[in-house]
Amino acid sequence: MWLVFTTRKKSSKELCSGNPTLNPVRSTLSPETGFTLLELLCSLAILSLVLTSIYGTLNMGVRAWDKGERDIDKFQRMRVIMDVLSREIKSTFPYVVTPTKLDTHKKFYAFEGKKDSISFVSTVSLRGGKKGLSWLSFWVEGDKGLVAVERDALKADIFKERDFIDRDEIEVLDKHVSRIQFEYYELKGRKEEGEGKGEWKERFDAEKKGTLPHAVRIELTSQEEGRGEEKGEEIVRELVVPLMIHGKKLRVQRGL
Repeated sequence: MWLVFTTRKKSSKELCSGNPTLNPVRSTLSPETGFTLLELLCSLAILSLVLTSIYGTLNMGVRAWDKGERDIDKFQRMRVIMDVLSREIKSTFPYVVTPTKLDTHKKFYAFEGKKDSISFVSTVSLRGGKKGLSWLSFWVEGDKGLVAVERDALKADIFKERDFIDRDEIEVLDKHVSRIQFEYYELKGRKEEGEGKGEWKERFDAEKKGTLPHAVRIELTSQEEGRGEEKGEEIVRELVVPLMIHGKKLRVQRGL
């Protein structure tokens, strides 16, 4: 049995009429599924707020970190200066100056304590590595900050040179120090045992008193520079240094 298949060409009218297999595919996109201009603007505004918030947080963190690093540097520098002053004053040596026959002065200890400066002989060199006795002087010099002068105590004429300082000898220790103040503790009573009552004085003249103070109080003020819109900060540190030459431990009173 033979099966005969015949084909017939369909007209364009038939092709366009009701044959679902040949209908064009409808687009899945419609005007309702897109973004409107208002939605796009709102999205951009929200994105801007998020980015601004992230930037502000990061910037605040960086500034806090930077300030912390600068604070560490400031306090470390102050600690170093205080350690230097403490080390030198603790090592004060009872160096006796003997005037010549033409001088009217009597023998006295090479120590001169004023409210804003101090001069004395120390067994420890300021620069380190140098042996022998050093004549030291500390004070604040204008815009230079905390400065010092060191001389060989055995070679220098302390009696004459303590009031004359060559500017070339000045060594800047810290340019940020704006003020330094000293007070001197004079012990009264049972001095041989390191006990008794005493008082703080703004000046100590070893030539008149014939002795050395038992302790020195230091108040150091550092004026730090600010960055940008930040204001400069003033840091004040205080330290009481006993002189080791007196041997005994002192019960120093804080008040004047």
